[in-house]
Amino acid sequence: MSNNIKKLLCACLVLTLLALPVLVSADVYMKQKQHNDAYSIMGQEHPAEDVIQEVWMKKDKIATIGPNTSVIIRADKKVQYIIDHKKKTYTEISMDFSKMASGADKEAGQQMQDMMKNMMKDVKISVKPTGEKKKINNWNCKKYIQEIEMMMGPMTMEIWATEDIKIDETIFSHYLTGQFAAIPGMAQHMEKITKESKKIKGTYVLNQTTTNVMGSQIKTSVELLEFKDTKAPDSVFEIPKGYEKASMMGPGM
Repeated sequence: MSNNIKKLLCACLVLTLLALPVLVSADVYMKQKQHNDAYSIMGQEHPAEDVIQEVWMKKDKIATIGPNTSVIIRADKKVQYIIDHKKKTYTEISMDFSKMASGADKEAGQQMQDMMKNMMKDVKISVKPTGEKKKINNWNCKKYIQEIEMMMGPMTMEIWATEDIKIDETIFSHYLTGQFAAIPGMAQHMEKITKESKKIKGTYVLNQTTTNVMGSQIKTSVELLEFKDTKAPDSVFEIPKGYEKASMMGPGM
């Protein structure tokens, strides 16, 4: 995947994170299987891919760890890191968009800020409970359809969530509100987004997403394989030793 498309899809992640399972009081560990269908975008062919991801969560930190790419969100520092394990590099993105970049990255930061403002300008989100039920990996699940409309294209998510995993909604609700309200263009949509997201009861077990990016359709699915309350090691929320910082925006952006 080109560096530019990676950054664009990471911007989509901002909205997707609004639909993550809420945190319990203790630290949380999840193992997930992610499948990406083959697709073509901007003249580049991308084969189908299956990866196993580990997700660690605590009150002000989230780490999604994959074999090739990891994403660390540090709400305590108001920053997120996108880590490329193949190149042993990381990209640092401020969660305070008004102070996103300075120095060599000042122009790139302004580009990202402008892009986010445009993307969030006419965001619409809706969640529809379908009433369908089934058991997935020993969890009793209910089906929801979530649709997100934004400038870059629509995103449709088929979500199977379970209430078998006990959760504390308050912590994650406060976390999301504080984290995303500062994003350019997001504040005006926060009330509706929060209200719609609360229609989904419980923790996601299976999430099948169809996203239209630059005229291409990208289909992904994330399936929960394991969930447990256990103390998260501090190291999972840190940049691996020896990794070098890369420019926030890839060449040609």
